[in-house]
Amino acid sequence: MAPGVELGFAAAAAEGPGGAWRLRSACFPSKVGGRPAWLGEAGLPGPAALRCGRCQQPCAFLLQLYAPLPGRPDAFHRTLFVFACRSPACYRPAGPSGPFLFRNQLPRRNDTYSEEPPPEEPPPGPAPAPPRRLGSGAALCRVCGCLGPRSCGRCRRAAYCGPEHQALDWRRGHRRSCGQLAAGGGSAPIGDLWNTGSSTRVPACG
Repeated sequence: MAPGVELGFAAAAAEGPGGAWRLRSACFPSKVGGRPAWLGEAGLPGPAALRCGRCQQPCAFLLQLYAPLPGRPDAFHRTLFVFACRSPACYRPAGPSGPFLFRNQLPRRNDTYSEEPPPEEPPPGPAPAPPRRLGSGAALCRVCGCLGPRSCGRCRRAAYCGPEHQALDWRRGHRRSCGQLAAGGGSAPIGDLWNTGSSTRVPACG
């Protein structure tokens, strides 16, 4: 007998802090667009792994799906991340451009999350800003939320996955906020690379 199939649909994420908290890593979200909510910190793809095989431009985060494997203790938490090139020309004809699929998984007992299910109610206070660093201290790109080993040469605080996203962020406003970051201030990262606005949740349905 064929294994069961779970279908899902995309629904707009609730505006404001009342809905944004559900898109954080601790809630194990499935979502389309925005920045990846990394499940674990080990084995994350670096900038080279996220470049299109044809145009060599950085791929954009498309979606993530929380897909744990019942009966697999090592995959009690499991999320699939999909990245794709934004250039339509790279898909004609089919070639090495992707999309790219990455898997991130953890056992139930781990150093990051509680063994109990996440709360159903939002935490008190304002929703936190998207993380700029992992718990290990590794920086995340201000544009895409992936590993960002490159930093702004002026403020030394803004991190990027490569020169393309650094130039994009500079044009979209970092040139104005760079001095504030150097002085200890801050500014919000830019939005979705697919120009779709905020993230959308993918609730599961049987």
